Amino acid sequence: MRLIITLMLLIVLAALAPAHARATETCLPNQPTGTVCLDDAFTRFWQANGGLPVFGYAIAAAGPERNADAPQEFVTQWTERNRFELHSENRAPYQILLGRMGAERLAQLGHDAAGEGRENGPIAGCLWFEETGHNVCDQDDGQGFKTYWQSHGLNLSGLDTYRRALALFGLPLTAAREEQSADGETLLTQWFERARFEWHPSNPSEYRVQLGLLGAELRADRNQPPGTASIFGVTISNGFVGATAGRAAAARANWVRQSGFLWSEIEPTPGAREWSRVAGLEADLQALAAQGLTAIAVVQSTPAWAQQIPGHSCGAIKPEALDAFAGFMRDLVARYSAPPYNIRYWEIWNEEDVDPSMVGPTSGFGCWGNATDPYYGGGAYAEMLKRVYPAIKQANPSAQVLLGGMLLDCDADHPLKGRDCAESRFLEGILRNGGGAAFDIVSYHGYAFWSGKNEDWDMNPAWLARGGAVRGKLQLIRETLARYQADKPVLLSEAGLLCYQSNPQCGPRFFSAQASYLTRMYARAWANGLLGAIWYTLEGPGWEQGGLLDENQQPRPAYQALSFMAGLLQGASYDGPRSSGTIEGYAFRKGATRYELYWTNDDTPARMAWPAGTVGAYDLYGQPLPVAGPDLEVNFNPIFIEIKS
Repeated sequence: MRLIITLMLLIVLAALAPAHARATETCLPNQPTGTVCLDDAFTRFWQANGGLPVFGYAIAAAGPERNADAPQEFVTQWTERNRFELHSENRAPYQILLGRMGAERLAQLGHDAAGEGRENGPIAGCLWFEETGHNVCDQDDGQGFKTYWQSHGLNLSGLDTYRRALALFGLPLTAAREEQSADGETLLTQWFERARFEWHPSNPSEYRVQLGLLGAELRADRNQPPGTASIFGVTISNGFVGATAGRAAAARANWVRQSGFLWSEIEPTPGAREWSRVAGLEADLQALAAQGLTAIAVVQSTPAWAQQIPGHSCGAIKPEALDAFAGFMRDLVARYSAPPYNIRYWEIWNEEDVDPSMVGPTSGFGCWGNATDPYYGGGAYAEMLKRVYPAIKQANPSAQVLLGGMLLDCDADHPLKGRDCAESRFLEGILRNGGGAAFDIVSYHGYAFWSGKNEDWDMNPAWLARGGAVRGKLQLIRETLARYQADKPVLLSEAGLLCYQSNPQCGPRFFSAQASYLTRMYARAWANGLLGAIWYTLEGPGWEQGGLLDENQQPRPAYQALSFMAGLLQGASYDGPRSSGTIEGYAFRKGATRYELYWTNDDTPARMAWPAGTVGAYDLYGQPLPVAGPDLEVNFNPIFIEIKS
């Protein structure tokens, strides 16, 4: 539940004490970390039209931005709940305009509000909006969305109460409906052109209607590929979404990968689709969409009638059945791209670069691999993609097709003793056979195992020559893509620090190590330009104890580290490397604030000067650290430094 703003705080904020601000800014007392000062061009507007409850804190410094509705740039400042634009060409009092935050956020989430249809008609005691066909009603006697809408508005002379409210919130875009909040609480919400109303019945009466943090949500998404909010992601296995989706949203994860659709389950006989078999999965996908999470749906498992190798559901599809699979994918995408599922990302198989001899016939990973082929079966997989890709795009032109997450067990350019490691040629096999035009995103897997001591666990011997599993596999992928002039984003679709065979010795020290590794992994993934990085898994205890939650679905230290890092860097952009000597470091910028992240890769400490402008330091869980003396000691566990420009 969001912080209830006390009357005393509101009185203090009204004074707008300008401590430690530049001449063109006004700062608020006790601003939390991650917020910035209001530009003076917007301060009076903020103060006169609702202040903190209506707009929230500023979250980015003012600067020129291009408006989606006009070719020119306008001075713009983002707040937690809105976006201010300075239109000096307009006559007062219309020089500051608000963004259509509700409409933009719904579009960003893939929700077609107009497609949900109009309500049946006016309801007694409610406000009826003929333009959109929705009622706005109170939830209690004299309290609720109707009263809030009528009692708030922009302070514009010459307008009646209705038009002032319309200028602030806009028209309703949806009916009131239940949604899950980021902390897993079920709330009644209603979306408007410029706001999202939320009903919190357990709050004191004056705080029961609150406005959603649409500015923060939109800004986190805007610099990323469509449909994504950040690099941070997790896998949630089937059956665990209901218990953990709120945890994912609360940790500010964006991507959620779910291994859900089995072709063999839905179409056990040709042409007969048994959708009832995935009713549980449908509920999971609706829960993810309600949380605003970006789902990646994995599709795999060949039915018996379509198997190239009889008995191997994990394996290739026989050529004469490829058109049937294309038809299945067309119907699948058409069915689940629309509300309430809103799936846009489709991953075709999982670790397909594994030979059938290496896994069981019904394995959940593999097995298009062909150890007798120099390119390990990549060409056959490309034939499937070339049939399927047009069918998916026909069903939803904005759908994104991912290669199944490749295992890339070892490197053919630096083979292990006694192995040729031809499986690393699988991607080249796809591209050699013309598959480059039949997918949008490359995905791969990169795990590390805990050794029991503090070292760079990512330095897998199979990928040591290229810099470890995560970065080494990425290097090979990009080299291969470049060789075939294929420019594709890359997603790390499974990653984590694992306890080998769930050794009982993997206790508290291991779980602390997981947190340290998680911070490193996401920082390196971001710095290397990955589209996203997905931890396997969110739910616990997880494969090889890899879960961010324990067996009771309670947070482990790594979950706390994810929550802090993703929250701190929400809306930030990568600002370059900061490594020096034995210190590994990266910087991220959010408005006028820069966050620098440092660690060493063994137990040997190193010292460095505090960066100029340092105002705070935090451990990987967000606990404040003292900023004292001319320099700081950097150790194995990462440290975040907050710097004001």
